[in-house]
Amino acid sequence: METKNTRPVGSIKVSDSVILKIAEVAATEIDGVDAVGQQLAPASAKTKMFGAVRCRLNGESVSLALDIVVLDGFNAVNVAESVQKSVKSAVQSMTGFTVTRVDVNVAGIKFKQ
Repeated sequence: METKNTRPVGSIKVSDSVILKIAEVAATEIDGVDAVGQQLAPASAKTKMFGAVRCRLNGESVSLALDIVVLDGFNAVNVAESVQKSVKSAVQSMTGFTVTRVDVNVAGIKFKQ
């Protein structure tokens, strides 16, 4: 007869930079996003910085803020809403953290040459 050990063997920690990278990749996969833009907000001690993506961890929950550049011809509001949904879904499914907030700042528009 086999016995299953349901107690964890050790601890698991997800690095802040991993959460930030997941958010960045999820944002850039949305049609109409040219890039995750340059960071506009000042750094704070409680906010982890990685380019234009910022996160704040609070136990098992995380809030994120992103600056994006939208391509000309796309509705910036619709693109930003899609980024919010994509980032929230990706971070929650890949880390198990609850995403409480995703703030998206449209930092610029890339025009066709």
